[in-house]
Amino acid sequence: MTSVEKRRQMTVLENLTEPLLSEIDKVDFQQGIVLFNDKLFWESHEMWEQVWKRHAQNNRIFFQGLIQIAAGMHQLQRQIPHGVEKHFRNARWKLKPFAPVCLGLDVTSLLDALDAGLKELFRLGPRKISELRETFRIHIDQAKSSLE
Repeated sequence: MTSVEKRRQMTVLENLTEPLLSEIDKVDFQQGIVLFNDKLFWESHEMWEQVWKRHAQNNRIFFQGLIQIAAGMHQLQRQIPHGVEKHFRNARWKLKPFAPVCLGLDVTSLLDALDAGLKELFRLGPRKISELRETFRIHIDQAKSSLE
């Protein structure tokens, strides 16, 4: 059993609730979305990590999921197929308990995008990851009312 599988088994994913955000969390969370949508994936990862560090509850796994999407997209920019697959898979199981919507994000659409990215990664194969890099996009939309 891999360390990821062990971690996954040890993680409690039941009865998770939407994380409560402080004012600084709201600012950093929104900034992470802006950076992500501007394709500054490493920077969005770092921003969301600040929010994640301020949360001790189990529901902080939501932020880990977002961080891993950003890490996967960063790996896609670097054309590292195994990194894309690893991060997308980890993001998927961490975000799934928060579907359909969490903090105004359409989690179901994010899960669908991750599935589409993985499917295309396998279809193209590692040698054609540059094609995936040129065509695959994830855009995060958020309803403002959820953070007001």
